[in-house]
Amino acid sequence: MREDALADVGLAWPLLRRILRELGRRLVLSGVIAAPDDVFWLRFQELQSAVEFGLADVEANVSLAGASRPVRAAAVEERRILWRGQAKAEAPQMLPQKAWMEKAFGSMMPAGSQRQSGDVIKGAGASSGRVTAPARVLRGPEDFGLMQPGEVLVARMTTPAWTPLFAMASAVVTDVGGPLSHSSIVAREYGIPAVLGTGVATQRLAGGQKVSVDGDAGTVTIVV
Repeated sequence: MREDALADVGLAWPLLRRILRELGRRLVLSGVIAAPDDVFWLRFQELQSAVEFGLADVEANVSLAGASRPVRAAAVEERRILWRGQAKAEAPQMLPQKAWMEKAFGSMMPAGSQRQSGDVIKGAGASSGRVTAPARVLRGPEDFGLMQPGEVLVARMTTPAWTPLFAMASAVVTDVGGPLSHSSIVAREYGIPAVLGTGVATQRLAGGQKVSVDGDAGTVTIVV
């Protein structure tokens, strides 16, 4: 039921994206933004205002679009820079960060980056089996085309959108996740090893680097 609900909701996103990109194209013509995809950096109120006041006569605004910097250019650039900075932030393993929480649940949590060293990365064994193959680190959907059959899929986490890649992967390794997460469930369905919740796999591993994944022991060993 959970997967079906996510799939049904996801069906609307491509249509909404096309609608917004068309709006973005018109906002470029009216001099509000510099590129169609900049529309995704605007807030709802800004879009509403642009539709009400900035698109009244698109043809008349075409000549104004190149006259000066787009109206929302500064806001778009500021938010893009902020997003890039926030994407580099590393969240704590648990909240609140209290000593009693660590004592009670520490054994269930992945090792933090400060405790991961050497050639062995530890996590939670979520699907049994052992595989040695090149790693492929994917940051998001924009990297899906890099995946090659037989490689170890390495990601921060996966969602249903990543499922087709499991058919190509020989194993799965993630920064975030556990025995009941999407990655582990799909890995078991495909019968491939999975080590999840490493906390550092995407930082420690590089594309093409040979690794040994042990889904029983919950370890990923860098093969020198």
